[in-house]
Amino acid sequence: MSLNIKNEDVHAAVRELADALGVSQTSAVEAAVRDKLDALRTERRRAERERRIRQAVAELQAAVADDGAAIDLWAYADGLYDRDTGLPR
Repeated sequence: MSLNIKNEDVHAAVRELADALGVSQTSAVEAAVRDKLDALRTERRRAERERRIRQAVAELQAAVADDGAAIDLWAYADGLYDRDTGLPR
């Protein structure tokens, strides 16, 4: 199995990472690829969790709507919690 990279900038970056980590270039590439894959998986899980939360809120809004008037629970939550920190206002 082989990987042939013909980009000198990539080679230089791999050498720099390998030196910084004190590992071989192969191990440096492996670490970088695994780190990136972990980050992508984490982001996908976060996006799916957010989708499920938004779906649950939409269903809750529909369930508590009074006489067909929609209740904006997101606006209500914004009044209670800081959107960036999640802490109470």
